[in-house]
Amino acid sequence: MNRVLRETCICEGAVAYGVASATDVDKLPRIKIGWGINRYSRKPTAIMPAARSIVVFGVASTEDLHEIAVRVRGDDHEYPGYLLLSHIRRQVVSTLRENGFECVLPSEKNAMVSYKRILPLAGIGAFGKNSLVISPEHGPWLRFGMVLTDAPLKPNRVFERDLCGDCDKCIRACPVSALKPYVVDEKRCLVGIDPRKVTDAAAASIMKTYQPPLTKRSFVMCTACQVVCPFTSNERRCKSHVFSFERNDED
Repeated sequence: MNRVLRETCICEGAVAYGVASATDVDKLPRIKIGWGINRYSRKPTAIMPAARSIVVFGVASTEDLHEIAVRVRGDDHEYPGYLLLSHIRRQVVSTLRENGFECVLPSEKNAMVSYKRILPLAGIGAFGKNSLVISPEHGPWLRFGMVLTDAPLKPNRVFERDLCGDCDKCIRACPVSALKPYVVDEKRCLVGIDPRKVTDAAAASIMKTYQPPLTKRSFVMCTACQVVCPFTSNERRCKSHVFSFERNDED
């Protein structure tokens, strides 16, 4: 079953795949999930009592087209770069159900523990100082989807390697000082700020540089902390709109 699911994800456009044990995720401490959700995380088995596995898949952001946010109504935004995840998720659910297994989709409503804490358990990568999961192959440029299931899938080996070490390039690169090691201040991070509500001239200038508007209803999200990561490829770095604004000291 694991091989079939992996092949399904890869064939549909995923570049990363892994499985975490629901039992292991249950052991993670509850955390407050911010970014507008404002709920404490729940254990997988509190959402699905028969849960045994969490299927994880990731797609890569290869250019700024994948970093666009579009305001659709009020303060709600859609992210076109994430649409492929919805398609892969449907295929995973369909494959599992065709084989007699049940599934539940993690969501804001059921507030399962943060994806970022699950991904290392699925062997995907390390939780980085920029508060993103960093993959050795794809750096901090993966976007993830998950499916909770009662299928008894073999979990991946836990990713235990520290990819950050003494590096603090992401922290120094943040244009609004929103980062501390492994923690992001969601009230300062540009990604969480609505450009329409920025009135201060200096702040507006930073926003325009690092999170430039495309139309009245869309903008390219800031990726400053991702661009400077040593695990970002030169090809991806050069495709970012913030590449020329790196604030790191020269090595």
